[in-house]
Amino acid sequence: MRRASPLLLAILLVAGCGSGSHGQRLTREQFAVKADAICARYKQKTQDALSRPTTLSDLADLADQVLPLLHTARRELRSLRPPQSEEATANAWLDEFDVSIDDVEKIRAAARKNDRAALQEAAQPALRHNQHANDLAGRLGMTVCNKD
Repeated sequence: MRRASPLLLAILLVAGCGSGSHGQRLTREQFAVKADAICARYKQKTQDALSRPTTLSDLADLADQVLPLLHTARRELRSLRPPQSEEATANAWLDEFDVSIDDVEKIRAAARKNDRAALQEAAQPALRHNQHANDLAGRLGMTVCNKD
């Protein structure tokens, strides 16, 4: 589980990204390009923040560093205006991103309690949620946000 945990946090960061577009709706291509550009930026921030945790306490500290980035990414994502024809898929992707934040919070809580069983229990659905978010990003035409 130790090997997957920092990777999972990085994946969850990359799964969510966006940039402001408060006015008109974006085209499918514009939406994908803007999201991918921000994903690339958050991926870099994640790589800069991530260290390899050696203890559950380290993992919890790592989650503390990643969660503010996830919340910022979520705000940026929510400001994108996808094309109307893609809105349902984009909303499903954003909802999955919210679930991923919850997953990281559960992982952090389990790590803080030094509870390996709870950590395993939280990690399994987190990996599924991440894969679903990647699938949705791919359907939206993204080439960065849909990769781990």
